[in-house]
Amino acid sequence: MINELTWDSRFFKRKIGELQVAAESAPQIETAIEKAKDDGFRYVICRVKSQQTALSKHLESLGFYLSDISVTWEVKSDKFLYENMNKSSTRGATEKDIPMCNEMIKSLFLESRFYSDPFFSKEEADNLYQAWIENSIKGNAADVVFCIPDGGFITCKKSAADTGEIVLIGTRKGIRGTGAGAALMAEAMKWFKIQGANCVSARTQLKNLNAMNFYLKLGFYVKGYDIIFAKTF
Repeated sequence: MINELTWDSRFFKRKIGELQVAAESAPQIETAIEKAKDDGFRYVICRVKSQQTALSKHLESLGFYLSDISVTWEVKSDKFLYENMNKSSTRGATEKDIPMCNEMIKSLFLESRFYSDPFFSKEEADNLYQAWIENSIKGNAADVVFCIPDGGFITCKKSAADTGEIVLIGTRKGIRGTGAGAALMAEAMKWFKIQGANCVSARTQLKNLNAMNFYLKLGFYVKGYDIIFAKTF
């Protein structure tokens, strides 16, 4: 019932797992938690759908705390709003851009659970996102990365035959509001369309109002949201 997240455990040098629950009233949850403690887990998460109120209350009674609320956005390629977007400054990122992106990324995702969850230090969160963008540019965590030099980047992944995913998108604070984020998104959508992806999704934190409004303005709609509960040992 608790699966080890091997990449996370290796990266953070602590045993990390995910509790997967088949039903809200699963009597095996308590047993699984005790076993996780005996097996040396230091941190366990559980993703809960918005309608699973009983499960949320049960997890809280077992010492889980709210770590994050994540919103899933989706847009059909023919519904994306391209109007008045200047895409001339965007280009594909290469490994030569890794130092630039590493420097930018440390200030871009401060709303994420890795910065707000007390289990992780700020240094660990910085290191995670630097590894994430590096692996994306190298083709291990994404299929393609587009960037605006010293301005921002977007990472794209083909998740199925006709669907795609925006994994990361961020722009420097000084150029926000200039259309840079929209330009990156337009370049990504152009790539997805060439790849045959008719539907593209993205995720953001519920508390990140700027990102929420950004997706709304570009024609995305809310597909759903889920809650991440966490427990430390």
